[in-house]
Amino acid sequence: MKQSKLYLAIPIAAAFSLASIGTLHASETDTRATLTPSASPQLIPIDCIEPLQKSPGANVDRAVIPIDECDPGGGGGPYRAPSTPTSISYAPYTNSNALRVSWSASNGYGFPVQYELYESKNGGSWSRVYNGYGTSSYLSNRGQGKYRYRVRAKNTGYTGSYRTGSGYTLVNPRSTNNLYAKYPSAMSAMDQKNAQYFQANNRVKKSSLARAKMAGQGTVSGRTTSSDGRFYLGDGYDLIRGTLKETCLDVNHANFTITKTPPLQPSTFSIDYVNDNRHLAELLEVSQSAEVGFNSDDFTLGLSGEKERYLKSATDETIVRFVVKVKNRREFWKLNTPANAIYPELVNQVLSPNDDQAKADFRERCGDNYINSVNLGSALYLVFHFDSKKYSYEERESAKAELGATIGDFFSASGAAGSSSSLTETLDRLDVKINADQVGGPAGLAASITPANVMTKYNQFVQDTTSANWAAVDHSTNNYQRPTIYNAYTHQQIFADYRGNQGPLAQMKRWLDISVQHKERCDPWAVFGQTTPTACRTGEAEISIAMDLCRETLEWANCTHPNQYYTGDFNATYPGTYLLGWLSSNLKKLEGFTVTKRYDHHVHRGSISVDDSTCLSSNACFTNKYRGSGPGIGKGFFIKTYYYDNPKGGSRSYNVSPKHCARTQVYLKTGNPPFGDTTADWDYTVDVDGMCPMTENFVVVP
Repeated sequence: MKQSKLYLAIPIAAAFSLASIGTLHASETDTRATLTPSASPQLIPIDCIEPLQKSPGANVDRAVIPIDECDPGGGGGPYRAPSTPTSISYAPYTNSNALRVSWSASNGYGFPVQYELYESKNGGSWSRVYNGYGTSSYLSNRGQGKYRYRVRAKNTGYTGSYRTGSGYTLVNPRSTNNLYAKYPSAMSAMDQKNAQYFQANNRVKKSSLARAKMAGQGTVSGRTTSSDGRFYLGDGYDLIRGTLKETCLDVNHANFTITKTPPLQPSTFSIDYVNDNRHLAELLEVSQSAEVGFNSDDFTLGLSGEKERYLKSATDETIVRFVVKVKNRREFWKLNTPANAIYPELVNQVLSPNDDQAKADFRERCGDNYINSVNLGSALYLVFHFDSKKYSYEERESAKAELGATIGDFFSASGAAGSSSSLTETLDRLDVKINADQVGGPAGLAASITPANVMTKYNQFVQDTTSANWAAVDHSTNNYQRPTIYNAYTHQQIFADYRGNQGPLAQMKRWLDISVQHKERCDPWAVFGQTTPTACRTGEAEISIAMDLCRETLEWANCTHPNQYYTGDFNATYPGTYLLGWLSSNLKKLEGFTVTKRYDHHVHRGSISVDDSTCLSSNACFTNKYRGSGPGIGKGFFIKTYYYDNPKGGSRSYNVSPKHCARTQVYLKTGNPPFGDTTADWDYTVDVDGMCPMTENFVVVP
């Protein structure tokens, strides 16, 4: 068992000399004179140098011997452990029984690297849950609890140090509701009829909507239930999650028909400046119920195209953004349904008036509404954006106006793109980036769009949209109709009622907006090179738990307004806490802050050591590395000297110490009379640009 990793520098040829000495007495032949010592020593781990049995008269008792554990390559290493992974990440919360843990790759110094992932539950002992060459692991079958993870790298001879996650993840798996066990004949009949419907290829296209995992532990022949964006007219739609559910309409009924007509608006085009992330979601047409605020997706749903479109462009307030959006609508599909539209099997076996469990079962399978119409064609979303952190407010406004005007000059009112060298020049000078996303149209084109080719690619997208690559660019939904046998009951007595200003859909919108504000407060810390506050992970988990109460039908009684919500006792860091108040107090918002101070140092016939610190308002602040000029460029400060005279002194120095202060130093010294300059001066101003965490209340949408 190796106890340490000490290293001994031995010239390569000299090492072989040592080995030769150890065998001289056996061979009676001295070949040492033919060996030439190397000028470049190599570090050899001492615990990979094994003692030899001494022969009488031998003066050396250690020699380089390849040991399998240390040197499986037969003399070629490895001689050291891989580096420690620089990061490990996992979602703060999941309501599935599975999660993915990811980590950064280690430096193997030329040798293969394996990773060991360890897990601790509820503060217990660590156990290894993964051993392999990957940099992520999908872990399933996790029960309710707090989990924490750490990872280390190893090679065939050595094991590196652990990288431990910054916090735990809350795992809160939802209870399984097996509809196939409760309603076997109804589910089987549905699946058989739907399988026939799904095979009518002219009735299926793609969209950017995610598809929920098959509800009730069943599978449908011929139906892809993964999040591939495929939909059918008549598919259910979960308003709270913004995802597709199963088709629950009677597709075999003679009055179940689809009409196809020209669209009412064949083409639309727009250019808009983005005011904030809430406005961005509207411009990118993210559904009002999509989970836009977090990276920890509901693992049973996957990532919808519209959410992915949003997350690529959602950012802090220092980013200037314009959205260019074009839609080419080529055909309008409309679903016509019979009076009794729902499968008779569901009506007879699942739906039951004033039965909360029946409402939940139907909603789990069929959603809140169904897709009743769609426009087919293509849509392209272009988000032009540049980082304005290095600009003053006036410079930012000028650059924003220039970019907006240049984009407007490039596109005509109808959306046709011209050829403009000024656009390319502006994009290059402002270092503008483009996030592009598409629905339909030439496959993969959006991924290849750059500022250099945006003109060509845009025109190609418009021209190359054909019926072969159409997708759903708009869709609408209808409420499920009450079966005629339940005409005496209201809609909410038959179906789970999501409506009303205090209903679960309205509350979910409020929580989603809270989650967007959370993102706006927490993401910028890393952008500015600072450690993200641990409260961000806790806040994200608690907001997700509150949102779960709105996602789950049987929990709707606890889906409350953010102004009235208190944390529960499920693994809560602060149980019984008023969450909105806690978020406002602990998730501070980074605001720009500038301090200006003038110094005037004068020395007559003597010397002085100048050591000035110009600091932001508190030690919680930090200088903005994106600002500054001269000696303070990239450090967040600016020095303006009005007068400097230092006959015999030293040179000036500038640095940031601590992180919220600009420190300026010099040794001022006068000359010697009668011929020397008898005064020394430094008159200057320091401007420190920084970011300060400020307490600001979260805003709840009405």
